[in-house]
Amino acid sequence: MRGKLGASIENKILVPFVCISLITVLCFCFILYRTEYSVKIRTETVNAQALVQYINADIDAGGYWTNPWDLVEKYAATYQGDSLFLYTARDEPLFSRRDLGDAELVLADSQDNRLGWRVLYSLDRNALRLEFIEEQRYMILAAVAMLLVIVQASVVIAYNISAPIRQLSKMCTLVSRNPGGSEDLAVEYTGRRDEAGQLAAAFQSMMENVRSYTQALNRIKTLNESIVANLPLGVAVYDLDGRVIFQNLRADGMLRQTGEQDKQGRDLGALLADLVRREPVLPSSVRLYGQEGRVRDYELGAWALHSPDGTVWGTLCTIDDVTYHNHMEEKLSREERLAYTGRLAAEVAHEIRNPLAGIRAGLQVIGPKLDQERDAMLCREMVREVDRVNLLIENLLNLSRQRDSEKTTVSLNALFDELLMLYFKVAENKGVKLSVEAEGELWLFADEQQLRQILINLINNSIKAMPRGGRVNLTGRAAADGVTVTVADSGPGIPRDKLERILRGEDGGLGLSIVHRLLEQNSGTLHIYSTPGQGTQMVLNFHGTGGSNEV
Repeated sequence: MRGKLGASIENKILVPFVCISLITVLCFCFILYRTEYSVKIRTETVNAQALVQYINADIDAGGYWTNPWDLVEKYAATYQGDSLFLYTARDEPLFSRRDLGDAELVLADSQDNRLGWRVLYSLDRNALRLEFIEEQRYMILAAVAMLLVIVQASVVIAYNISAPIRQLSKMCTLVSRNPGGSEDLAVEYTGRRDEAGQLAAAFQSMMENVRSYTQALNRIKTLNESIVANLPLGVAVYDLDGRVIFQNLRADGMLRQTGEQDKQGRDLGALLADLVRREPVLPSSVRLYGQEGRVRDYELGAWALHSPDGTVWGTLCTIDDVTYHNHMEEKLSREERLAYTGRLAAEVAHEIRNPLAGIRAGLQVIGPKLDQERDAMLCREMVREVDRVNLLIENLLNLSRQRDSEKTTVSLNALFDELLMLYFKVAENKGVKLSVEAEGELWLFADEQQLRQILINLINNSIKAMPRGGRVNLTGRAAADGVTVTVADSGPGIPRDKLERILRGEDGGLGLSIVHRLLEQNSGTLHIYSTPGQGTQMVLNFHGTGGSNEV
């Protein structure tokens, strides 16, 4: 017996079978007992009645008995071992073996004799039963032996039926817990020719199908997980309560980024949560601002997920980082504008350069001949203005030219000294203090002319931004992968909206357009950091183009 009674199929087969067999044997024994007991009682009754009739007849025929007590002694001696009782006509006992109580079974009772004596024959019920049981002991032993044989046979039959089913049940449990691990399971009893063997064979075929389907599903699952995990866009699934139930690595990395918020102070997770609470929408663009003025653009989308019956059980959200795409579109647009500006600049420069050269030459001739110092000073100022216009034209021409950079090893320290000498007086006249500082001996592998033009444009922009005076610091230092040059001023700073347009190339004037173009040709990048009221920093990073020797 395994487990609790009735808990297993073996017990469900064994217990009823044993109970029915036991009841059958007990009923058979009871019926046999009652039948044999009744037969014995009838036999004893017949014998008792014959004995009583014989004694009555003997009393009637014994008229020659002069003393009745002789007759009593005769019967007492003759029937010493019997349960015979003699009473007088007044019911006085003549002789008895024992008291006649409730346990006595009277088999014969008669007074049919000339003396009127009562002749009674009785048996002790308990003694009769013990005697009968003793006579039937072999029958009882046979019944017990038959019951033991039936129980043993029931156990064998129950086990033979339940063993295959129990093993199949155990294997079903193992397969349900681990469908992929069914390869190690061996199905027994497949060689039997009964229903159990057919069931085992069917189960073996089912396991082979389950194994095949499980392998196919695992391959599809692995493929789907690999596709979703390696998608170039983030995927997140939310339930109806707004909880994340799945997200791929791309989405996890995007949502873990800190410090990026929109203008309302919401991060990417808050924007997605807000999107989930609304009706599913087509992808919408958002812009987040990070540290140091960094900007990232995302496209967010949300779609309802439906079960087969049509009910909505969740929301699928997509996150696409389109910063690079937008940057390239803006860069392409900027380059197209620059190309157009370059063509326009070339045409304008061609039309006005020659007249400006004539005007400048005329002013240089007239200037020395003027007697009045005021007129001579005005003439010199006009020459400088003509030179400024020529510089502007040169900048325009730089936009239109697509010449290859002539890169050489440039001493940044010497270039700084040259710029300080050129712009110190100009800055001083504007009330601006110009300072330069190079940390160590700095070298750049770049086009010297283009590098000079970059720094001139940035210094000019800083000076122009401070009409009431201020401070401009030009610094250079060695970086891990190159050289970093910073032009910092104490001007009014750049408002955030204008800074965004400058970073997108939509504003900043001709000078910054030239700077961007020249930096691209010299492996450099520009980063602008500005705080309104505190000034602006323009950081130039030249990657892999320089070095430093500390002195």
